Amino acid sequence: FAPMPPFAPMPPFAPAPAEPTVGTVRNNGCDEGAVCSGRSGVSQSGGYTFCCEESCSDCSVSTSQQDDTLTATCTCSSYQAFLSSLAVAASKHPMATSALFPVFLGLLGFSAIFVSFWFGLGRAQSSTSVRLPESLLG
Repeated sequence: FAPMPPFAPMPPFAPAPAEPTVGTVRNNGCDEGAVCSGRSGVSQSGGYTFCCEESCSDCSVSTSQQDDTLTATCTCSSYQAFLSSLAVAASKHPMATSALFPVFLGLLGFSAIFVSFWFGLGRAQSSTSVRLPESLLG
């Protein structure tokens, strides 16, 4: 076998495109800027610094950028932070919260009726509708 000839040198790569600049910042539940110094769970993206709220003990930070929009999302997994976020949402949108409460109760009631029918009545009917073929057991 003859050795393979050497490959031609690779052409130089084009310069990397410049990173898009940030025009709009969407902040979902994060603290931003100098207040983040010394905290755990800090994320830096597009020249901005994001971190979880100080009251959250167990938190994750994620950032993403599409075109010129930078989105930062902080998710606190503690129960106390969940309750405080509900209180904040209710204070920002009192009409929407009070209007959705009866809908929530209606869905909860419908679910309870559906589950009781499914497990209660459905089970009672199925035990009487199945009959063994006694002539085959012979």
